[in-house]
Amino acid sequence: MLNNTKKEEKQEISKNKEKNYILKTKNNQEFEKTKATIKKCLPKIIIAIVIIIGIFVRTYKIDKYPNALNVDEASAGYEAFSIMNYGIDRNGKFMPVFLVAWGSGQNALLTYLIIPFIAIFGLTTFAIRLPMAIIGGISLFIFYLLLKRITNKKIATIGLIFLAICPWHIMKSRWGLESNLFPDLILLSIFLIIKGLQDKRKIFQILGYIIAGITAYSYGTSYFFLPLFFIPILYMLVKKKEITIKQAILNLLIIAIISLPIIIFVIINSFDLPAIKLPFMTIPRMEVNRYEEVTSIFSSEFIKNSIQNFLGSINILIAQIDGLEWNSIWPYGTIYIFSSIFTIIGIITAIKSRKEIKYGYFMGTWLIVSILLTFICEPNINRLNIIFFPIIFYTTIGIYEIIKMGKKYAIIIALIYMLSFAGFLNTYTKQDANTYGTFEANLEEPIKYLKMLENKKIYITNSIKEPYIYVLFYSQYSAKDFVCTVEYYNPGEAFRQVKKFGQYNFLKIEKIEKNAENVYILKTEEFEKIKEEIEDIEEFDIKEFEGYVIITY
Repeated sequence: MLNNTKKEEKQEISKNKEKNYILKTKNNQEFEKTKATIKKCLPKIIIAIVIIIGIFVRTYKIDKYPNALNVDEASAGYEAFSIMNYGIDRNGKFMPVFLVAWGSGQNALLTYLIIPFIAIFGLTTFAIRLPMAIIGGISLFIFYLLLKRITNKKIATIGLIFLAICPWHIMKSRWGLESNLFPDLILLSIFLIIKGLQDKRKIFQILGYIIAGITAYSYGTSYFFLPLFFIPILYMLVKKKEITIKQAILNLLIIAIISLPIIIFVIINSFDLPAIKLPFMTIPRMEVNRYEEVTSIFSSEFIKNSIQNFLGSINILIAQIDGLEWNSIWPYGTIYIFSSIFTIIGIITAIKSRKEIKYGYFMGTWLIVSILLTFICEPNINRLNIIFFPIIFYTTIGIYEIIKMGKKYAIIIALIYMLSFAGFLNTYTKQDANTYGTFEANLEEPIKYLKMLENKKIYITNSIKEPYIYVLFYSQYSAKDFVCTVEYYNPGEAFRQVKKFGQYNFLKIEKIEKNAENVYILKTEEFEKIKEEIEDIEEFDIKEFEGYVIITY
């Protein structure tokens, strides 16, 4: 009996051990399975997190950082408002392919992109900056997909992370300068073309060439970039038997047809021909010959200026600063100062292992053509914007080469960039854009107050940069009324100064008159300088706003 009991106990212990072993094995299997799933999903999770962070830093409080509105932003926004409501720009041109704007012109593409956002959110700083921020966010994903196709997933991930924290791309995505559309659209165009070639889908190639044609409406340097880039690229594709000569010609025709109105525009303004007015658009003539340099391209002055432009551009690319606070912040520069070392390593590596980079000649040609453009562009960072994506690409290759040397290098590089990114964000959010030369803050409230005043002559200080555009923007003034009433100090010049329109007058205010019909708006510091000279100042109604003073009698 006792023996039977012991035997049963041993059997029970044995069964429990077996159960524990099976359970432990099962748990281990589940753990390994979970571990494998996490390992498999981790790259996707990292990519998703990086894209979310990248989009966040490009969109968070875009109406507050920068904390002032740029004159070109206000111009593009008001033109969008005018075209949406009246079908004309502020110069009375019906659906223009290029905006006359200040007199010498402004690219029109961003203005047309802004229109639906104004329709939804109204004519606000947020609405006119949102399109650029959205495009900046999309470019993160496109850049990753492009690098994954032409290199590998590791390089693509590094490139995505680098672009997400890149000061140049963050800063340009957060305000509405129309020329900054150009590099992102070229990036999208190249991605679609390569995707179409690799997937044997002609529709993507066609879309890529259509977008390439559209870039002609984004920035003037595209007029030179498009032929200098796409003709060699199409030649290479034909040579490598990726496409036929017939397809190459067709692709060039797509670009030419889409950009035809701009081609005609350049001809009109290069040779002083009359504007073309069609039922659905206007190809305008500028107040001045914007393309004089094109017709004198072989002059000795052109050669001298070209050399100066090139040397100035190289200096900016090395120093990563151009003296314009809205383009780069010291000591972070455009791609972080120390990144130039990786750029050089990346270019050398790409040349040595060019066969490993699929369609590497796209990026190589992009970089070479961008360098050629430095000869014809008066240098600053936004004029050199087309060069930065190839620079970022080669910088990514350089970082990858160093990381391959060992984990400790990867950790050191990651820490350096994390600290630099944090420092950049801290500095950027503390910048006061109101101190920048072409930005103005705090004008919305006083201008909306002025709008309520009827039967008054309003005198606005000309110490504000292009004050009339802010009045048009914040008051949402009728474009038709502006065209009918505007007077210029210097009509026919490249940058016309508005003397008056409607009830608004723009001048240097030196004296405040006792006249019930007059209203004056000055900067606070101007008022402080002249208030002692105002006779019987206590008889005036002085209304104070942040940074401005409105005086009525």
